[in-house]
Amino acid sequence: MLHARLLHYLDAIARYGSMRKAGEKLHTASSAINRQVLALEARLGTPIFHRLPRKLVLTPAGEVLLQHVRRTLRDMEQTQKLIDDIKGLRRGDIMIGIMNGPATTILPIVIADLRESCSGIRLHIRIIPQNEIVRDVVSGEVDVGIGFDFSPDPNINVFHTWTCQLGVVVSPGHELAHRKSVSFMDCLAFPMIIGDSAMSIRPHLDVLAARTGVELNPVIETNSVETMRRIVATGHAMTFLTSLDVIAETRTGDLVYVPLKDVDIQSQSLSVITPHDSRNALSAILLERFRSVIDDVLHTR
Repeated sequence: MLHARLLHYLDAIARYGSMRKAGEKLHTASSAINRQVLALEARLGTPIFHRLPRKLVLTPAGEVLLQHVRRTLRDMEQTQKLIDDIKGLRRGDIMIGIMNGPATTILPIVIADLRESCSGIRLHIRIIPQNEIVRDVVSGEVDVGIGFDFSPDPNINVFHTWTCQLGVVVSPGHELAHRKSVSFMDCLAFPMIIGDSAMSIRPHLDVLAARTGVELNPVIETNSVETMRRIVATGHAMTFLTSLDVIAETRTGDLVYVPLKDVDIQSQSLSVITPHDSRNALSAILLERFRSVIDDVLHTR
């Protein structure tokens, strides 16, 4: 592996065709540069430069090496800029596209943490459906997208994905609240409120119902996780959500999450995504906050 100083030496020699001129630009003795180039050529087993009477010219091996050198220098410069942005906590805006559920559970925790350490960052939060998040991330309208079960797309970068097990959410006094796990069939005897067709959780429930040969017969359908939580807390119904959907309520004891034990149920996938070519240092700070918060929630269950 080439150290940074040698990378700059090689780049300067190629630019100016002379170790003397490279040394002048880099404030380094040409003899010191020559020693390092000779040592590198010995290690590679081939010359990097043709040493002509008036100038140095890259050999074919040198041309290949120079491409690597300049690519590495560009990456180093960009990385240093990202680090400087993070260290300096520059002011800036981040546009977040997020689904309804994570917006009312995970996002407030992340924002509270972010405001303590990075008060110069201003967030713009847009609650949008699953399919629109990917579209807006690809178009660049959104810097960070958060939601469940995104379809693969070559134009997005998946920062991280977490597997979230579906479960039953009930009030503490509900008959199912004291179970370690329940089956889907166990739930059919109780009034249920479930997500409608606009919610990412609904296809999972439809598949589960089809596999067990039953028909979902909810007393309420809604596209609002908040509505589901509030009605269930009254004790008048149960619902299906992930543990991430009821972070605050399970911590305070207002709701109880019980895992589903059906072996063929497919878990939901929560992902944080960015545009494929994104190099937004402010977004990088936010992404790490999301990773920390979600890891903490999932690992403490």
